Amino acid sequence: MSLSSADIAHLESVLAQGKKPKVVFTDAAGQVAGRTGKVVALDPAGVDDFVHVAFGSDELSFSAAELRLPAPGEGARRAAAPRQRTQAPAGPGLLPDDPEPTPKPVVSERKPVTEPETPKPAAAAVEPVKKKAARPRAAAAKHPELTVTLTYEDGEWSVAATRGARTVVKGAKVAHPNALAMCQAAGSDEVAEVVSEVVEKIRSEAAEEAARLRRQLEEAEARLAELK
Repeated sequence: MSLSSADIAHLESVLAQGKKPKVVFTDAAGQVAGRTGKVVALDPAGVDDFVHVAFGSDELSFSAAELRLPAPGEGARRAAAPRQRTQAPAGPGLLPDDPEPTPKPVVSERKPVTEPETPKPAAAAVEPVKKKAARPRAAAAKHPELTVTLTYEDGEWSVAATRGARTVVKGAKVAHPNALAMCQAAGSDEVAEVVSEVVEKIRSEAAEEAARLRRQLEEAEARLAELK
């Protein structure tokens, strides 16, 4: 289950009221699956990760497939769990009413002390794992502001430009001298070497085409001379 278009419209209306609606991370979110967060903004220009969610001390962007709305009563069931844990130590307090088992209250009192100590290191070990899993997502969400690509194909040069994940220019033709000037402006020996190979190929093809046209011209002039 993930956010539908109706769910996204609901989140927009709640944000417009100045509130931060809750969402639940799905299995597609990885390490944070099952946890809850609060939506702080929706990026209309985003392509995939356009929902900004705050959880714990982190604030990251997620896609609609990685989030869902909480089920009715889901928050109430999670809140009831800690109340049951706080009532557990009350059981040993009734044991001193028995006159005979005097050492038993001492043993039972030690158990509640050791039980909370066990999950503390586990919680400390889980916390860094969540942070490590969240950092690659933040890095993957970044896109270059502008990417320009010069391409030579089928005897023609063309240029394409993208801004982030959006294509700004696609397949615009570039004159041969302008394309060579762009390559020389790069100031890279590797680029200059590759471009020289392409230019040599262009010259070879042009020389073959010129020789073919000369032969055709000579044949046409010979036929014309025969008709005189």
